[in-house]
Amino acid sequence: MPHTLAQLKNGQMPQVLRDELGPFSLAAHNDHVAMLAQAGEYDVFGHRFEVAPGMYHPHPWSSSVFMVRTFLRHRPALGHLLEIGCGSGAVGLSLLAHGLATGLVMTDIHPESVETALRNAEKLGLAERSMVRLGSLFEPVCGERFDSIVFNMPLMHNEHEGMSHQALDDPRGALARSFVNQATAHLTSEGCAYITFSNLSEPALLALFAERGQLTLLAAEWVVETGFWLMVYQFKPQPFFDTGADSAR
Repeated sequence: MPHTLAQLKNGQMPQVLRDELGPFSLAAHNDHVAMLAQAGEYDVFGHRFEVAPGMYHPHPWSSSVFMVRTFLRHRPALGHLLEIGCGSGAVGLSLLAHGLATGLVMTDIHPESVETALRNAEKLGLAERSMVRLGSLFEPVCGERFDSIVFNMPLMHNEHEGMSHQALDDPRGALARSFVNQATAHLTSEGCAYITFSNLSEPALLALFAERGQLTLLAAEWVVETGFWLMVYQFKPQPFFDTGADSAR
């Protein structure tokens, strides 16, 4: 196990974790997609979130809740925070509500997500300290920089015969590659990003993050029944290329 952790810390996905996962469960994946088609409401560490049909659910075993739990354990000072692909806003708004961020901008490509995140911000009394913008990845924040960026990435990168869903599937890692290519231009000189990863994901993408900057493993969690591992990494791009003012807030 120490060797496995050392590999994870170095941005390498140990083969033993890949083997542990076993064959892709088409039925389980399809059941998950079917669940996401429903509306829901969830408590995330003391705050209630509405979830519209079609978006990722912050259920107790979700990567969203795992990510928030990791932040609450480490309690980093996130400052002016950007969340990419916010969905219901459960991650970013939780971090703002718990005092880890001083301000929040969220982006999502789906109008339903923008509307839902806005409603959740209003219900939590966080509307004045947050905003939601419609668009893909960094497009809605062109020219702006942030102290921290959070991206709960889709974790499935391989093609499969099951139903696809934008919150779960990122064929060939296109979103992940775009994120790592653009993150530096949207961080302050001392800023860093936070991402999720798993043993279901494409190992080459984790290696790509490690090549592009300093990758720090913050947490790893194992779901015994499925052999599914989740990880949260801090990513600080290096070297930092100054392409403009430190912040455009």
